[in-house]
Amino acid sequence: MPNPVSTAPDVTCSGARRRADASLVGRLNAEWSGLCGDPRTEPAVAHWARRHPELSGCLALEDVELAVAAAGAEQADRILLALLRLARAGDSLAGRTVLQLMLGKAVRIAMTRSGRDTKPALEHTAVAALWTTIATYPIERRPVKVAANIAMETLRAVTGELTHQLSETPTSPDILADDLMPLPPSERTTADHELLDLLTWAVDDGTITAADATLILDIYTPAPGTEGGAAAAERHGLSWPAARQRASRAIRKVARAIRADVPVAA
Repeated sequence: MPNPVSTAPDVTCSGARRRADASLVGRLNAEWSGLCGDPRTEPAVAHWARRHPELSGCLALEDVELAVAAAGAEQADRILLALLRLARAGDSLAGRTVLQLMLGKAVRIAMTRSGRDTKPALEHTAVAALWTTIATYPIERRPVKVAANIAMETLRAVTGELTHQLSETPTSPDILADDLMPLPPSERTTADHELLDLLTWAVDDGTITAADATLILDIYTPAPGTEGGAAAAERHGLSWPAARQRASRAIRKVARAIRADVPVAA
């Protein structure tokens, strides 16, 4: 069953990390294993450690993975940010490392869109979106919640791409329109990507967590062929009443944030 997009790098995701088939993910894993076993990458990692205290003690790529896996969310974000800075400066290995650390998230994002395309195509779309997000990540504007921001931006890009491909504008649920945007039906937001933009803004603003945003999307705007509601709650490991309460609480937070963000006329 699909897992929600959480807020930490997925360095222990067995489905992505251990896959060794001919799929794109399998080929990326094989490439990564080759990089980890190549002694020529060790001087690069040592250089990272000298420049960035977050990577202090790392002597090889495996050490970077272990450092992120052992770190709390804030420290993991600081490591990711250091790697993103290195990538921006032209270090392609640093960017490739971020891709591997977040690869499990791309796989899970592809799973949340199940039914919209074939599994290989969805994974290609998700990995491409992840790579673009890494390459264009706004370091100065988003220096915190890095993993959550990368995951949500990747999800938004994948949803936008699939919406464009299928020329679909699924109707958003009435509960979201009623709670978030008390407008007449003709003016309500109806597109998946618009709802995702709103939730991404709320995550970026710190109003709700990425996990809550993913739960709302899965409950109220599931992928074609995938059930929302109680079935989505079960996929997230929640009872239906608990999921409704959690989603409703998050929606109310977004609604309050929207009202507070609206400028008042002088």
